Amino acid sequence: MSVNLKELSDEDFIKEVVARIIPIESISPASGGRGEKERADELCKILEELGYPNFTRYDVQDQWGATRPNIVLVVGNLHQTFWVVPHMDTVPVGDPSLWTKPPFKPTIEGDKIYGRGTSDDGQAIWLSLLILKNLDTSRLKYNIGFAFVADEEVGSTYGIQHLLQQDIFKKNDLIIVPDAGTEDGLRIEVAEKSILWIKFKVKGKQYHASMPFMAVNANREAMKFILKLDNALHEKFPTTNEIFSPPESTFEPTKHEKNVDNVNTIPGTEIQYLDCRILPKYDLDMVIDFIDEKIRDFQRESKATITYEFVQREQAPMPTRMDAPVVVELKKAIKALRGAEPSAVGIGGGTCAAFFRRKGFDAVVWSTTVPEVAHQADEYVHISHVLKDRDVIMRIVTKS
Repeated sequence: MSVNLKELSDEDFIKEVVARIIPIESISPASGGRGEKERADELCKILEELGYPNFTRYDVQDQWGATRPNIVLVVGNLHQTFWVVPHMDTVPVGDPSLWTKPPFKPTIEGDKIYGRGTSDDGQAIWLSLLILKNLDTSRLKYNIGFAFVADEEVGSTYGIQHLLQQDIFKKNDLIIVPDAGTEDGLRIEVAEKSILWIKFKVKGKQYHASMPFMAVNANREAMKFILKLDNALHEKFPTTNEIFSPPESTFEPTKHEKNVDNVNTIPGTEIQYLDCRILPKYDLDMVIDFIDEKIRDFQRESKATITYEFVQREQAPMPTRMDAPVVVELKKAIKALRGAEPSAVGIGGGTCAAFFRRKGFDAVVWSTTVPEVAHQADEYVHISHVLKDRDVIMRIVTKS
C-alpha cells in the first residue's frame, strides 16, 4: 500500500524517505560505483508525490559513460531565492567489518537513523524534503530553491560546477549548503581551505625478494619519499589561522594502490595519494613548486623516479562576506530559536560552497549535525537535528 507522504508526522516522514533513498547506492564511478541516477529517479518520484512536479533535471554523461543527475526545483515568484544545496552522492562503505549496522538498510534506534549517507549528505536531503512537505507558499518572503547535486565527493565536475554554467543562480540569492556543522548548530562556515589531491607514482625495479641487490624497491622508496615530503611540507607551511579547525594546513598520505600479488616479489611500482588541505594564504602554485623541489632532491639520492598527477586542485576562493544577507539572516534566525549567537568559521573539507564563492556568490555551509560520523562506519543522523534545522530555515523564508 502506498503511503501519503503529506499525511505522515514529520518524524515518520523522515523515516519513510530515508527508507526509500538509503538502499539505493549512489557512489561515484570514480570510487567504483554506478553514480546517482537511480537515487535521483526515486527523489523525483518523492517530489512529485509531495506536489512539486515542476523540477528540472540537468543530467550529464561522465567519463565512464554514467548519467550524473542534478535536480533543481524553485518554489515561488519573488525577486530573490533562498537556496538549499544537498548532494546525492555518498562515499563507499570502506571496511565492511567495521560496521555493526547494515550500510544500505536504515537502522532506527530512538532519535538516530544509521546507514551510509544518512548524514553526508542525506541529512540535507531529508531537510529539503521536510521543508517542502510543510511549506505554505502564501507566506514566502523569498522563493525557496533546492539544487540536489551529483559528484560532490570527488570534485563536483558533474554536479555544482555543471549547474553553475546553466545561469540558474542570481548574485542576490541566499545560498546555504547543509554539508557540515556542529551539534549545537552555532557555527556558520564562511571559508574553506584549498584542496590538493596528488597521485604519486614511484618507479623502481621489480625483482625476486631473495635478490634485493638486483631490485629498486619501489615500496621502500615510496615510504621514504612520502615521509620526507610530509615532514618538509609541515615545516615549510606552518602558519595557523584560528578561524579554521584544525587551524593549520594538513598534508595526509591516504589511498595506496595495489602493487604486487605475491609476498616474494619486490614491487617495481608504487602509487600513493596525498590529501592536502591548505590555508588560503598559501598559493597552490607555491606548494607545488616546493613539492617539485623535494622530488628533485629525493631523486638525487635514490635510484627510483617519481612522477605525479593531480586528482583534485582547487585554490580556496575569498570567504563569504560577514555582512552578506545569507549570513545576517541565518545568524538572526539561529539566535532567535536557540538563544545563542552563532560564530563564523572556516573548515578544511571541500563543499559546494567553494564553487559558489569562486563565481562571486555569497554562500555558507551550515547544519546541526554530528561532525565525526561522515565517512565513518555506522554513520548516522539525528532526526531531531533535521527538525531543528527545518525550523531555522522556515523562519528565514516565511512570514511570521
